[in-house]
Amino acid sequence: MKSKLTKAFSAILAGSILLGCVALTGCGDSGSKEPAGPSEEQLTAVRDDLKTNKHMEGLGDVTKMELYENGERSAATEMVSAKDNKLIYYTADKKRVVNFPDGYLIDLGLDWQPDFSLSPLRTRYSTDNAVLTITQEKNTYASMEQYLDECITRYIKNDSFLAANNLERTKETYTKEFGEYSAEFINVRINDMEEGGLANYSYAILTRADSNDFFFFTLKYNQPEDLEAIVESFQKVRVQGVGVYTKKFDLKEPANWNAETKAYYEKLKNQDYIDWGIFSNNLAKIGMKSDVPALEKKMDYKFPIISEYIHYSQNEFPTDLTDILDKEGRQLQLTYQYTTSNNTELDGYTPALDIYRGLGDDKLREFAKQVKAYGKPVLFRLNNEMNTDWTSYCGIVTMVDPDIFIETWERFYRIFEEEGVDNTIWIFNPGGDSLPPCKWANYINYMPDSDYVQMMGLTGYEANNQETNKSFETIYNDIFKKNEPFFKEWPCIISEFGCGSGSDNQYADSQAEWVKGMFDALEAGKFPNIKAAVWFNGNDYNSDGSVQNRYALKTGNDKTMKAFKDGFSRTQP
Repeated sequence: MKSKLTKAFSAILAGSILLGCVALTGCGDSGSKEPAGPSEEQLTAVRDDLKTNKHMEGLGDVTKMELYENGERSAATEMVSAKDNKLIYYTADKKRVVNFPDGYLIDLGLDWQPDFSLSPLRTRYSTDNAVLTITQEKNTYASMEQYLDECITRYIKNDSFLAANNLERTKETYTKEFGEYSAEFINVRINDMEEGGLANYSYAILTRADSNDFFFFTLKYNQPEDLEAIVESFQKVRVQGVGVYTKKFDLKEPANWNAETKAYYEKLKNQDYIDWGIFSNNLAKIGMKSDVPALEKKMDYKFPIISEYIHYSQNEFPTDLTDILDKEGRQLQLTYQYTTSNNTELDGYTPALDIYRGLGDDKLREFAKQVKAYGKPVLFRLNNEMNTDWTSYCGIVTMVDPDIFIETWERFYRIFEEEGVDNTIWIFNPGGDSLPPCKWANYINYMPDSDYVQMMGLTGYEANNQETNKSFETIYNDIFKKNEPFFKEWPCIISEFGCGSGSDNQYADSQAEWVKGMFDALEAGKFPNIKAAVWFNGNDYNSDGSVQNRYALKTGNDKTMKAFKDGFSRTQP
């Protein structure tokens, strides 16, 4: 369907096509000489026509325009309203961005460059010294106040959290009115940041009294920037079209892997069955001597993968465990987490911000040396379930900025490279559902560049508390649907999952049915990209120490043991 703006837009482009070709792709070979600018008559025609467009009011003389269609610059002469359209108008000293899917326009300096690659979630504009991210959010709680406190401001307005992490409020929080919108401004600085780092954060939350929809601005910078001036230019426009993704994550294999790691990865990636694994508490001391062998005897299956967790506060490679695994011919999956509290006490200290500052390099380097010394392949999962609100490194704890997760991930990866670590297969493993329920917190905003990741990790639990009971197939269908635009060709590992049997094991029968249904789906070839799966043989606990969700398998649950045994016999080579 053509937009009502099509006529005016066509006239604009018809009068400025030479000018547009300077800025738009598709107007000629990339190596061709830049065409001459438009004549004075053409410029006059463009300016006269633009005066009829309400989106240009107050902008002044326009010298250039760009159309972005579905994330890419376009030389089209008509705007199709069903597509993801962004218009950028230039004057001598600024640019105006009209974002039709999100329904707003803003004015920025000429040096701000747009990024529309994750348009359904966010738009981003950056200079050499600043990054501005804008998301359109929706309150889904009983009140806007509750939603903002739970989903955005919980820590950046928490004085004890700021003090514990060497953060400083640079201005008192204040509110200003902009027409029908009210904007709350929050300003925080990360002290002792590395030179050149984007240490200053300014946030603006634009709300309307009669709406649950609002806009969230995050501006980070190392040179003075005025978020208030940008917000003042904000205008709501009629929504047209929908955002589309253009971000790509191409699977890449590191050139520095040793032969054994490369061979293991190729074997895993190309196999048409699943290598199963298990996590159990105190594996080196207890689990490998009792829990795991007992389960394996009941299931008539030897788990080729054993999973273990290491925290930043520990920072010690599990040599005692790997000695056992090597003797028994098993593979290690190792999860490393930036936490000193086992992901509790989130309003206290988080090492993620110190790692972001560059203050954790020596400690991370020491761990990298231990991994290199081991030498054998390691399935290495860093900071799983980052897209939640319950880990020490999740976005709401780290300045409401998923970029900090990415930068600390890539920093650790580069340290591994510098230390010659050639035996790690890095797994990016978000939780199945992103929390808080906000666009800014969506899992894909946390994804590092694909140069730094080799496998997609999956996590989807079924608590099996009889209030809800989703099948394995339903849970992982939902996850793969989310992943489809980005990771269609990637090998996947369910790095942890499980189905509960009830706090007192009262739902053991339905756990057995769930396991049977899981193997039914896998036998039918439902998820060919899943190459490995690790059962979390532990429990969730309430604050009083009682079991909340029992995922630990009991050898006395004969039906569950039989479901595993039959499933392995049906699906293993």
